[in-house]
Amino acid sequence: MLIVEVLESAKDIPDPYVRAITYARIGEELVKNSHPLYKSAFLNAFESLVSVDDPFKMLKALVAIGTSLGRAKIKAYRKVFARVFSESRSLDPLQRDEILKMASLALLGLGDVGEAITFAVEISDERLRQSTLVSLVRGISRSLEVNPIKTAYRLRKVRLILEYLTDEPYRSKALLELSKALVALGSYGGAFSAIREMGSREWARRAFKELAFRLSELGVIERYVEQFIALTEELSKKFGEDFIFELSTALALAGRGNLAVQTLRKLGDESFLERVALDVLDKNPSALESFLASLSEQEASRVGKAIMNRVLEEPEPEKRGIVNTVARFIRSEDVWAKVARFYVLIGDVESARRIGLALQTPKLRSVVMADVAHHYLKLGDIEKAIDTALEVRERRFASLLMSEILIKALHKELKVLGNGKAQVSGGKTRKQA
Repeated sequence: MLIVEVLESAKDIPDPYVRAITYARIGEELVKNSHPLYKSAFLNAFESLVSVDDPFKMLKALVAIGTSLGRAKIKAYRKVFARVFSESRSLDPLQRDEILKMASLALLGLGDVGEAITFAVEISDERLRQSTLVSLVRGISRSLEVNPIKTAYRLRKVRLILEYLTDEPYRSKALLELSKALVALGSYGGAFSAIREMGSREWARRAFKELAFRLSELGVIERYVEQFIALTEELSKKFGEDFIFELSTALALAGRGNLAVQTLRKLGDESFLERVALDVLDKNPSALESFLASLSEQEASRVGKAIMNRVLEEPEPEKRGIVNTVARFIRSEDVWAKVARFYVLIGDVESARRIGLALQTPKLRSVVMADVAHHYLKLGDIEKAIDTALEVRERRFASLLMSEILIKALHKELKVLGNGKAQVSGGKTRKQA
């Protein structure tokens, strides 16, 4: 029988540490398949431990055996972990800490949260203890179930862990995991409370943004704008930094431009309008439309200039959609002039010319039409360059431009004539020869 052969063959594994773990894994599989030889497999696993000379490796193997027993739903796993806890006291602090961490995370995987905490809080190294506790919060948070009884129990365990988490950024990391779990459970008020407890500016900002994005994705963020504003003010006081930018950007990126603008106006931070717009431009240009549509004419002019200045740093045809959005929602002629400049730079001179003809401000019209005329000159289209120059309203500007065009036309004509004479001269020379 193959199973019997597997058990017999495992005896030939020379390393007793590997042999013990192998027997434990065999036992686990046999239990899952309701095979009676599982008892022999686990018994052989324990017998193999006797040959492990290194106490540290022996306890690692014991953790592995306990884990396999737990996954096989055999309650004796608790006694195994109790033995690990007791015998680990004979190890040096570094080795004991590693065993305690290993056992704690194994117990978490088995769903034995209470015991997992017991092992974790015994870790002597401060950083390792705190990071292990954060891992427990993360694991518990991700395993919260819809069952309200079990959820309440596990949330109490998370709160217990938070009492042991005293250092930053560990505590804030754990609170971030808790806030995400609470959002998943629909407990949005609890998520806000978790973020309020954070003592790390970096992790508070991350949690703040994540909460805003998640509630936006769920389509409920409009109901919580007041709570977000209150949290913004509270965190700004705590960390001396404006979280309003984070909130407004998150709202704008999620396509809630109207809410983003209203929030900025309510908190008196309209100076952030340009910053938010540029962040949206970098991360999700498609969300600009909602944001721009919510601005007043004066706000739109400022924001439009900022966007176009950024676009003109690297004008590319692929950015035409962004520029078209700006042109559609902003009535400022200063911004339109920048839009026209963009079209000139990507080679769409006709679009730039149409914008120039629509401008009423003499100086802006002159700048745009001169730009277009110069581009026609580069293309060698003297006739269009002259026609465009005639649309320039400022006399001095128009005069200088016409002068340049005429000189350029003259150079072109003389070059043609010069080439013609050279050809005639060349022809006579060939004939004489």
